[in-house]
Parts: sequence; structure tokens; C-alpha cells
Amino acid sequence: MIVILGAGLAGLSAAYHLRRGGCRSLALYEREERAGGLCRSEARDGFTFDRAGHFLHLREPAVKRLVSRWLGRDLPEVARRAWVFSQGVYTRYPFQTNTYGLPVATVKEILLGCIEARAGRVAVPREPVDGQGLPEPGRSFERWIYETFGPGIAAHFMVPYNDKLWALHPRFLTTEWMGRYVPPAPLEQVIEGALTDQTASVGYNATFRYPRRGGIEALVRALARRAGPLGLGCEAVAVDPRRRTVELADGSRADYQWLVSTLPLPELVGRLRGVPHGVAEAAGRLRWSSLLVVNLGLRGDGTEGRHWVYVPERRFAFYRAGCYSNAARASAPRGHSAVWAEVAYSARRPIDRRAARRGAIDGLKAMGWLRSRRDIAAEWLVDMPYAYVTFDAHHRRATRAIHRYLRRHGIHSIGRYGAWEYSSMEDAVVAGREVARRLLEPGGGARGRRRSEPVS
Repeated sequence: MIVILGAGLAGLSAAYHLRRGGCRSLALYEREERAGGLCRSEARDGFTFDRAGHFLHLREPAVKRLVSRWLGRDLPEVARRAWVFSQGVYTRYPFQTNTYGLPVATVKEILLGCIEARAGRVAVPREPVDGQGLPEPGRSFERWIYETFGPGIAAHFMVPYNDKLWALHPRFLTTEWMGRYVPPAPLEQVIEGALTDQTASVGYNATFRYPRRGGIEALVRALARRAGPLGLGCEAVAVDPRRRTVELADGSRADYQWLVSTLPLPELVGRLRGVPHGVAEAAGRLRWSSLLVVNLGLRGDGTEGRHWVYVPERRFAFYRAGCYSNAARASAPRGHSAVWAEVAYSARRPIDRRAARRGAIDGLKAMGWLRSRRDIAAEWLVDMPYAYVTFDAHHRRATRAIHRYLRRHGIHSIGRYGAWEYSSMEDAVVAGREVARRLLEPGGGARGRRRSEPVS
């Protein structure tokens, strides 16, 4: 028996690929009454909102074929329109190569700083020790920012934006999470983007896919139909790694040979019976940020076609805002707009939710997206306890210790929060596919396989 915990994209993908590969002994449990995890949508008063901006960025041809099979023409490809709002003006994303339109003094500061960084003459701020735990000397994300982009880009975007996003200053972050997520900035592009308005989109997310109607949950529903049957409304409250059993909230028990968990890693470890002290201690070192998402249905549309906007300035409560109805017109009634704003918080930076909501509304007014509070036609506030995994000085060692223990007991912890990583929706689908492939291999544990063709 293979047991899967969690019906988000990773868990559903694992179930889909296991069943498609011929696995007959499989059970998936999800504590909510609906599948999807964070990729769920809500319809309110004619508007459709997601739990946050969930746009699908696909790189792997096999995944593109897969989701096209699930949704077909209802999942069109969209050319990204991403911007930055700072100093009262909109500039194109990414900031580091699109400063045209900012005040001349700011552009001058950015260009000189970038040139100094390329010449290796940048003075990186000293990293104070305040008990939070710093990365190894010279390995912080803040240092990388200054040495790569210079003090101008650091001050006007990279440091304040990431400080808001992670709810932690970049000096306490490592660079392990970056990968494809931070676009490069060759000096010639920085200069050209300061002198001219460049319209070409760059970066890993230059295009995206989004359902025509139903929000991102349309993708989940299409996958869930193929991954079932699903045990919805069934919460796993305890896992015994030695006996290989899962206890459910209704008092029942499921025995497993292999367990696939997509629960947040601290939540999984907290449910393990008899976990060694070292593993529990490692889980106690894991850090993360949470998210309050202010979803608003607005009368009128002042977004000018923008999909999402990065907001680095500290005077704004949120670090990013976006518009669902610019990605899918059916997300709002004609002449209206469905927008959201994201406010990050953490255990070290608690949130006043009322103040954050007010700040989001005031910020959207300052951006020109909202004329008056009277124009708010619908509202949905979403609290996401787990949003971004913190890549601090403890992350690598702690996650390695936990995953090493889990593997010894037949537990595969996958997905953004199961693997405890920074990853996309596509990565979640791939993670489910890959764990299915491992379990479908001879001796992998998936009994009753009926055919041997590759799983895609």
C-alpha cells in the first residue's frame, strides 16, 4: 500500500502517475473537503479569486503536453505584463534592466553603482550579529546583491523588496534558493534599460498559462478527476514510522509500505511518533514566512492590463499586487477588475491584519488601481500560514537531517513545503511524477503494475 498525504498539486500528480503506471494499492488523504491545497479558487459576487497569484510557468515539454491534455484550449499561453511601482512611477520588470522613467538622480545612482560592482569596488554593509543566525561569511544574499548589482539597485529594489517578501532581511538569507528566479543583469542591458523603454520580456516567467475561467482551481479539478478516488475530509493526525501506519482524525488507521507526504515539513515531523531528538531539533530550526492576501473585486479597472506589479518601497504594506482579470477576463464582470495584494509576515514579524488590509487598500489607491473604497464590490481575505521557505544558515543542514531520517523509514516528503524548498507549480507536478517513477521501479513498492511504458 502506498499512502499519499495531501491533495495539492504534488500529491495529486503522484496519485495520477502512480495510477496511470498501474498501481492498484493506493490511498490519498486530504484534510480539506476540496482538493488543491493552496491552488484553490473562490467565486464571490461575480468575481473569481485565487488564494494568491498562481500563474503556471511551464518549461518542460512533457509537462506542457500533460496540462494541455488536461485542459486543452481552456489553458491558453499569455505573454507576461509585469511591472515595478516605485517613486510614483511604473517601470518594467525586471527592475535591474528597466530603470527608464525613474528620476534622473536615481538612474544615475543605479548606473554608477552597477559599474562599481563590476569593477569590484563596492562596499558591502557590515552584517551585524543579532542572534538570528547569519550565513557563512561572504555567503549572504545581501552580499550577493551588492556585489552583483551595486548599492543603487540594492537600495531601490533588491534589498527592500526581498526584505518584504521573506519578512526577513536579506543578510540572513543564503543564495541557495535563487536558481532561475533572479534574472541576470549584464551591464550593457542595465545601461540600455536606463536609456530606453525596453519592451522585450526576460526571465523564467516571460510567458505563463492560466485557465480561461474558474481560476487556478480549474487546473486542480482537471487533475483530480484523473487522480482519484480521493479521501477528502480525512486528516492524518499521527504517523508511526516504525510500524508504518497513519492514524486519521476519525480514529481509523492506514498501513503503508511507502508514504508520500506533501505536508509542510515541520507539520510532518510534528506528527511522527517516536521521532529522534536530533530530527525534532532540526525541525525546530526550520523557518518560513506567511502571507495575508487581500483579494478585492473592484468597480472599474485602473490596472492598464498589468498582470502583476512588484512594490519595493517600505511605505506600502504589500510587496506585490496583481490582477486576475487581466489574465482571464471571466474573473470579473465587464468593466470591473479582480485584484490582489500580498502582505508577508513571520514569527519574527507578526502582522496586524486590520492594518495590513487598510494598508493594501491605501496602496492600491496610490497605484491608481482603486479610486475609492466605495468601489470595492467584493472581498476575500486569505491567510496562508506557509508561504515562503526561509533559506537561512540552518536550512541545508536541518532539511538534510530530516529527509535522511524519512527516507530510512519509507517516507518521501515532496512538493514546495514537503521538500522545504522554493519551487513552482510545475515543479510540484514534476515532483509527483518523479516519486511515482521511483516507486514504480522494480522493488519500488508499487504492487500490481500492469504495464511498463514510460510515465509522462
